[in-house]
Amino acid sequence: MLKDDTVLLLFDKDHPCWDEETIALAGEDGEGLQRLKALGLLQETNSIYSLTEKGKNAFKELCKAQFVVVEPGTAPSDYEEQEKVLWRTRLQCLLDNSFIARWGIKEYHTGKILDYVPGLSGQEICRLQNFTSLEWTYLSNPDVEKIKREFPVTGLKAREIQPWNLEQISAWLEGNRIFTEQFVVDLLYLSRYDFAYYMKFPKHPNDVHGLINADRFFFFRALPPFEEHLPIFLETIGKVHLFLLNQRHMYIPGYVDLDWADQDSLSWVIWVTETEEEALSLLSQLSYFGSSLIEPAKPMDIWIISIEGLKGVKEKQETLFDLFSFMAHPVARTI
Repeated sequence: MLKDDTVLLLFDKDHPCWDEETIALAGEDGEGLQRLKALGLLQETNSIYSLTEKGKNAFKELCKAQFVVVEPGTAPSDYEEQEKVLWRTRLQCLLDNSFIARWGIKEYHTGKILDYVPGLSGQEICRLQNFTSLEWTYLSNPDVEKIKREFPVTGLKAREIQPWNLEQISAWLEGNRIFTEQFVVDLLYLSRYDFAYYMKFPKHPNDVHGLINADRFFFFRALPPFEEHLPIFLETIGKVHLFLLNQRHMYIPGYVDLDWADQDSLSWVIWVTETEEEALSLLSQLSYFGSSLIEPAKPMDIWIISIEGLKGVKEKQETLFDLFSFMAHPVARTI
């Protein structure tokens, strides 16, 4: 058995890149990276480590010996993509170290790819006039209107109706030439409280992402210059709007905003900056639009946090809500 087997097992398919800082955040010895590199199991690019082919084989053997079903990670070949992957893992570690979630399960998905229809982009989703006036153009899109007409019932009433299955929905979309597009969530965190209680409820056949009985937090990296990137931020928020619209009308109607026990299920978009100064700068850009950012997709919230703020957390909080109460910046909220 390797001395640094726990370090090696961190390099799974969802976390293929690590550095010494992030390894330490995960509670492991950063020097283990150098030792694994000396054995030929890791390779290094500008202080970012990833598995070699020899390392992948050692990873698989270690999983087999420990009866762990996990796939080894494959790092992107491009350094900028490696840095992006590493940033997502570091965000997960910082979040995980910041709150306990004693009565639930923390479920993290880095680089989560989500589908939405119709496959709109840019000004097909929203139009920004002079950086002051926001119009959600997707609302008048013919395909969006067609979806709402064909699947009109949402909320608790939808539970009284037999939902279409995935094959039927796919066939309908294809028949109406409504095409799918994707977007990437840097970190999707699903919070499952009272997990044992909800185990008695059946799994919804259309809930491919496991959204039912969970609060959903969509974390996105916000890079400056914020004013220049504002249209991209708004477009991303609009894609979350469409994703939620799809779930509410087509896939899991009746179970998006309420769980099986009729308790609220939350959907939050969270922008993540590097510094608190940047967080306040982005807040000044986004808060100008107020509730119009979420109006078509309510209930949902938009928040901003910073990596600096997460690193400054000295005492682990009980829940993510406790954490956000003192270090996050609300942009738009559904009260």
